[in-house]
Amino acid sequence: MIIKQVPSKGSGSFSGLSDYIRDLKHDGAKIADDYVNVTNCPFSDIESNIKHIENTQALNQRAKSSKTLHVVFSFHPGEKPPSKEILKEMEHEYMKALGLEDHHRLSVAHGNTDKFHVHIAVSLIHPETLKINTLRQSKRKLNEKAIELEAKYSNVKETNHIPNYILEKQGIKKAAATSPIPEQIKSQEIHSGVDSLLTWIKEEALDDIKEVLKDPKSSLEDLHQVLADYNLELKPRGNGIIIADKTRKLFVKASDVHRDLSKGKLEKRFVEFKTSNITTTPKRKFGRPVNEYWKRYQELSTQKRSTKTEELRLEKLARTTLRVQLKEKYEARINKINADPLINKRHKAEARKKVYAQRKAEFKALQETFSKKRTEILSRTKQVSYKEYLMELALSGDEGALKELRKQKQEIKPDDKVLIHPKKKVSHSIFKSFISKITKQGNAVYEVGKNSTVTDKGDHLKLSLESKNDEAMLQALKMAVAKYGNTLDIQGNNEFKRRVLMVTQKYDLKVNFADPQIQKIKSEMQRDPKAKDQNRNSRKGMSR
Repeated sequence: MIIKQVPSKGSGSFSGLSDYIRDLKHDGAKIADDYVNVTNCPFSDIESNIKHIENTQALNQRAKSSKTLHVVFSFHPGEKPPSKEILKEMEHEYMKALGLEDHHRLSVAHGNTDKFHVHIAVSLIHPETLKINTLRQSKRKLNEKAIELEAKYSNVKETNHIPNYILEKQGIKKAAATSPIPEQIKSQEIHSGVDSLLTWIKEEALDDIKEVLKDPKSSLEDLHQVLADYNLELKPRGNGIIIADKTRKLFVKASDVHRDLSKGKLEKRFVEFKTSNITTTPKRKFGRPVNEYWKRYQELSTQKRSTKTEELRLEKLARTTLRVQLKEKYEARINKINADPLINKRHKAEARKKVYAQRKAEFKALQETFSKKRTEILSRTKQVSYKEYLMELALSGDEGALKELRKQKQEIKPDDKVLIHPKKKVSHSIFKSFISKITKQGNAVYEVGKNSTVTDKGDHLKLSLESKNDEAMLQALKMAVAKYGNTLDIQGNNEFKRRVLMVTQKYDLKVNFADPQIQKIKSEMQRDPKAKDQNRNSRKGMSR
């Protein structure tokens, strides 16, 4: 379980944040389990409560900082809370840790990623005292509460939100970080589908850079030459060193690429840092992806832009023409009434009033008709990101699009329960009849039973199944065999491996396992009379 405080954007508008977490732009497509919860508010409908919250915030004129807090807590991939009541309890516990349990708040659960998560928008202005909560040591308090709630509700333990000094006391050591990519850049890449300069350097040039850094005989000029081969250069900036693209105004901190490229370490190794004027032709350059999918995406985007421009132009022309015609029509009627000598002054006023009412109604109907037309045009020609375009293709079964989505490597965590090919074979085929969604990382999520999912990441299947659901395990094994063949490798704890083995025996699946530990478990099960009886009884049940 992970908890994070999302930095406020702009003035911290509560209504703006509430629109985002309710996903109004997509008619609430992201909302999971219909979980939309308003707390400490007086009205029954959400819009009235949001207005009430903003009015309460406006009563505090002294606060200069943002009056709204955005908190997100997420579960492990495949995990979901047992009930809405537990979600509400967890939400309350997090707010209580910050001293915000009595404040107005709106919370919405999202299921648009492989991690079920809850957004909380909470007003920092107390509804009675109107004082602002300044959130002292809020991150520490949230992390401590996350550890407590994780132990109570989660089956999988995360260590990302636990400080290193606490992990060390527990005897856990994190792997040494090697200049990780900042979260903001990761998020940008996941949503856009386009690598950042930092990611591109790490994927394309880092191996060559490391070779130079490893060689004790290499010089600073050798390092400059390697970077020049990728159209890059080392330059001083402020008190540090950057790696910059030679032809565009793009750069990253050199130490973000590799820690040995910091100014201090470069000066320690080469005594003095000097720039270089190497003018060789680069072998590679950073840029947009060059493939058929990118070209087709660009063509589609251009076509949508031109279609939108033309259709909105025609819509405006038709709307303006009809408005002029209506205006002339009602002006003629008014002039006819005014010029009629047989109607007295009082009756003329009544007649004009009726005409004005008719004109107003007709103009309103015209406005509504063309407003719907504009909405339809904008919806049909709406631009999507490159990743969203690929996701749509992948859902229709395009394996090439799915492969493109999966370019970013995804790690297998030690506590993941995984079925995999012994030689890490990759398969981009999907099972359309089971698919629930495809994420922006290219993960195909399959529903194989109640609260049971299989996440297909191409090179492995990650399982999150109910402990007693053998049918879900059987379906997951069949998927793995279809993708990787009859020989599989397994990652997970002994309990998971034992369960896999029992299901294969129960349903007489012809599967071999490369994991030597499986053979030990198999031998133990053969020696255990209880396991034999259990398998025998399950087979009898099947025959019936």
